[in-house]
Amino acid sequence: MDDSGSNVDEQQAEANALMDVVAAFMCYKVFQLNNGIYRRLHHIDELSERHREIVSSLGTIDKIKRAEKLVRANYRFLLDLVYSSSVGEMPDPSDNSEEFKQWYKSFVDSRVHAGKGMVSDGHMSKVLSTLKQFVRDWSEDGQSERQQTYGPIMAVLESKFADVAPESRGGIHVLIPGAGLGRLAFDICCRGFSCQGNEFSYFMLFASNYILNKTRHVNQHTIYPFVHQFSNVASAQDQLRAVRVPDVLPSEMPYRDTADFSMTAGDFIEVYGAEDQKEKWDVIVTCFFMDTANNVLAYLDTLWNALKPGALWINLGPLLWHFDNVENESSIEFTREEFLELIAKFGFVIEETKVHLPVSYTADPKNMLQYTYSSFMCVAHKPNKE
Repeated sequence: MDDSGSNVDEQQAEANALMDVVAAFMCYKVFQLNNGIYRRLHHIDELSERHREIVSSLGTIDKIKRAEKLVRANYRFLLDLVYSSSVGEMPDPSDNSEEFKQWYKSFVDSRVHAGKGMVSDGHMSKVLSTLKQFVRDWSEDGQSERQQTYGPIMAVLESKFADVAPESRGGIHVLIPGAGLGRLAFDICCRGFSCQGNEFSYFMLFASNYILNKTRHVNQHTIYPFVHQFSNVASAQDQLRAVRVPDVLPSEMPYRDTADFSMTAGDFIEVYGAEDQKEKWDVIVTCFFMDTANNVLAYLDTLWNALKPGALWINLGPLLWHFDNVENESSIEFTREEFLELIAKFGFVIEETKVHLPVSYTADPKNMLQYTYSSFMCVAHKPNKE
């Protein structure tokens, strides 16, 4: 049966998805200025003269105008991020040249001609989330959150392989699906392990490529990830504060001569459920990942396929099933108790379980509203063959 037609359709769909993500990054400035900055200034303009004077005396108008400048600064960062992946022969945006302006106009015209809007609310939300991911993974500000989440994982790895010196751990291969911006994978490599991160989201792939491969020194970039938040803000200083990334230089990873570090793009099930990945990995770490499945049983099949007999699986996170009540998406949800029982039914041997671990995710610690997951961690292994 000739499946060339379906392959072409899949390739076109993938290309469209890529361009949708590029468009989201490119439209950040216009979207945020129109929907965030100018809208608020317009609402103030509609106040009575007395009310406007009171608001102005508080410094609120000046704060919003300062926020406008910071949105433009974020945009320059995002443009460079997109340019670093050389999408569509994009000219260097840093010089604001006529060539770049023409390229941008052509890009917008092509979207309009194809009947596409520039950006959806959902995609813009992911752009804002990407900025916060930089804070979580690659800033000093994110250290506390990383310690909450990555710390327990590191402790398990160090305990399990305490008898192997870091310079001798390169033969221990660790896989991290849903690797995001790659910090957990990087940190594991810094302990001497060979580690591969896998990611499906183009937002994360663009951002991880930028921070891992295109940065030249510590704190090279300054971003303003909280500038879009106008609710539950204690002070303008909190909202407008800068965050510098990266806090470490990825190219200066220790044990580079003995440990391999890589990132792969693609669907976890398709990539690691394949025959060439069968029983390849010594450790798989799933961090805030298992609840991203439509069908977590398929994830468990893939884990089983990829792990060597006797290999280790470390899981940490909540159970915020991502496709629960999402229109046109299938979803099967389990409680924590059901999930742990499910692991055993698949043949994994659970060695350790910890519950009620307080963990935040891309949180602003200065915000007046805080979300904390009561997460759990389980450590299991795939039994050796008899």
